[in-house]
Amino acid sequence: MSKRPYDGQQGSGYNNKKPRNGDSNQHRPYDNPPARYGDRHSNSSPGNLKADLERKAATDRRHYKVDHSEAVKQIPSNLATQVPVHSFTPFTVPATLPPLPEILDPTLATAPFTHKSLASYHRATSSSDITYERLEFLGDAYLEVIASRIIFHHFPRLTAGSQSQVREVLVKNETLAEYARLYGFELRVKVADFEQMAADSAGKGNKCLSKVLGDVFEAYIAAVILSDAENGFAVVETWLTALWAPKLIDAANSHKYRSPGAILQHALGEDTRTIYDPTAKATLQKRIQSADAKLIYEPYKTMQELKGDQLGQNRHFIALYLTGYGFERKCLGKGVGKNKVEAGNWAAVEAMHGEFKSVVDECETKLGLVKEARRKAKEEEEAAKGLKEDTK
Repeated sequence: MSKRPYDGQQGSGYNNKKPRNGDSNQHRPYDNPPARYGDRHSNSSPGNLKADLERKAATDRRHYKVDHSEAVKQIPSNLATQVPVHSFTPFTVPATLPPLPEILDPTLATAPFTHKSLASYHRATSSSDITYERLEFLGDAYLEVIASRIIFHHFPRLTAGSQSQVREVLVKNETLAEYARLYGFELRVKVADFEQMAADSAGKGNKCLSKVLGDVFEAYIAAVILSDAENGFAVVETWLTALWAPKLIDAANSHKYRSPGAILQHALGEDTRTIYDPTAKATLQKRIQSADAKLIYEPYKTMQELKGDQLGQNRHFIALYLTGYGFERKCLGKGVGKNKVEAGNWAAVEAMHGEFKSVVDECETKLGLVKEARRKAKEEEEAAKGLKEDTK
């Protein structure tokens, strides 16, 4: 069995006229333009589900404008010491969808697309035939490991909770089904009654079909790795890094996942109000709080429970008020965060660098004068006390 590194060009089917991986029946949507209704060379009809899917897949690929090569350039270099399983395989990332890596073992070529409904054996006891149900079990684990490695080593400043949320964005069924459709996997799935399965799925918001396509994508990953024991893991990790790059950059730069220490980098002169400071509350307290002036942090809006890819997370809203220096509950800033501490720090950042920065600076100056007056008074008191003791 030949072993070839992933060069960013193999296995995509873009210009391949011959079936690959020993599968003489697999569909190659890239070889020919999609059939059109009324085409005299086509057997398509309005009721032909496969033709509809092929046309939709071709349209999706044609309108897919995400620049993966540019996104890969934005991924931070490995910021932690990485213990390699296999070294990353160098390759050129195309601006469009990265090509599929090959399945080198012909016996696994069709397995990722074969539904258990076609199996003529008892799936709990047989090991001679493989369907995507079996491969999906292994592929799911590989996906979790690879996504975790990429996030852990390239985005170490994200908190563990934020890293988990970003990983969920990468490996959830909706993401995998999206990629599966772009690669034309739904045209290659072999199931006893595909049209019935699609019809049943349509009544459930396409969740069933998306689950199948997500499983097929995971099975394909397992097949690629199993078919090349020496380089398979590195090939898939390199491919997925390129494929996930746009989503990784969007997630890492999103305020949804911002938390203490999570900032990747900041350009010179960037607005300081957008930079999270985990010590902002303590800094502001040292600057202006005194016995006669208080900083009060209170919710100004009811806490929100998030949904979707942030299910289980909350959003807190904290306002910062100043009482003292001639002010009564003067609102200096507001902040939003995943917890009260984070929201309070954002409010303090707003106070020190936002609209009421001058108020904070003025209060700091006043407090400085008060402290200086107290210091001098104490020195004078100690000097007088010393003089009194000397005269005794």
